[in-house]
Amino acid sequence: MKITAIKTYKFSVPTSQQVHDPHTGQMLASAFKNWLFLKIETDAGITGWGEGSGEWLVPSVEATLNEWSVLLVDRDPLPVMAVCQDILDRLPWKGGPVLGTAMAAINAALYDIAGKAWGVPVHNILGGKCRDRVRIYTGGRYSTPQEAAEDAQNKLQLGYEAMKGNPLETRRWPMDDAAVDHSVACIAAIRQVVPSHFDILLDTHGSPTPELSVEFSRRVAPHRPLFLEEPVKFGSLDALEEVSRKSPVPVATGEKLFTFEQFKPMIDRRSCAFLQPDIIHCYGISTYLKIAAYAEHQQMLMAPHLGGGPLSWIVSIQSDAVTPNFLIQETHGFEVFKKYVEHDMVIENGHVNVPDRPGLGVEVKEADIAKLPYQQMAYRQYRHEDGSWKGW
Repeated sequence: MKITAIKTYKFSVPTSQQVHDPHTGQMLASAFKNWLFLKIETDAGITGWGEGSGEWLVPSVEATLNEWSVLLVDRDPLPVMAVCQDILDRLPWKGGPVLGTAMAAINAALYDIAGKAWGVPVHNILGGKCRDRVRIYTGGRYSTPQEAAEDAQNKLQLGYEAMKGNPLETRRWPMDDAAVDHSVACIAAIRQVVPSHFDILLDTHGSPTPELSVEFSRRVAPHRPLFLEEPVKFGSLDALEEVSRKSPVPVATGEKLFTFEQFKPMIDRRSCAFLQPDIIHCYGISTYLKIAAYAEHQQMLMAPHLGGGPLSWIVSIQSDAVTPNFLIQETHGFEVFKKYVEHDMVIENGHVNVPDRPGLGVEVKEADIAKLPYQQMAYRQYRHEDGSWKGW
């Protein structure tokens, strides 16, 4: 079998709503996201699909994939790791989200081809699943305590038993105690209306000061959140470890890291409790599993980030199924995934079933996505009331 061609499809997907800062009026979240699907074709009639989404990264990743087509065409797709490593060995530059995302798309598409060629799901190729269901969580809204509580109840009706929101987004300056009060009130309202086993997750987007994150953690701890995600700006392990030591809520982080070498010092020092690599950005399944295996020695659990659409999600599910030290998987957009791919997954009791179809277990609606429009995303504004940059 030989690779004959690659194709890319980039398109814009509407989100539920555009989000603006309540104080400055600046845009925090766009009304749409951009996705990028990769198709690898072979002379055996077997095709593989991967995803290289990343909102503003999409044009750069697409250009990279098209440049790399000469390194794929006429290659045997079945030795997946050898093909991927050969491409990386030819690059003098290592790391970064563009290269990591492009390679992740190729890695997934090659595994999809291998699974289809051998008639087995990808998780069989990866060593066999150690779970039949994957625990998941979805995104929630924390605008007001009432909205937060109503949203949590809606998520329960959809089959979810865990929800993540973005606390401290209302802060007007770096040590805004009112933002802590507001966020704690929203989380308290959720806890009052959900069963005790319902998990509440907190994502501060890597933008608060360590001191504000510690204070927030202390005050929200009685409501038993599962973890506090990205409580400090990216770059300082010392700051991360200070919050981890002082926080009564376990700390999770990792979506802004891309290579095993970036994760290694964090694992060696056990700088947090949970790791959140994004399979769509961290060079794919192969690198994710290497990170997870190394983290297992430090008894750290994996809670993968999701930065894309249905293909990156199913790649995550296949990987979660074979990860012994897996905790929980981020999920968003599941209710609309069938617009873009055919699948047999169902969310029930806070979990999703692991598909057993050959390959990744989904069929892309190629004719439909080929018709979808694409538009460049506007860059968000994320500022304090005085105009200074908040973070993220």
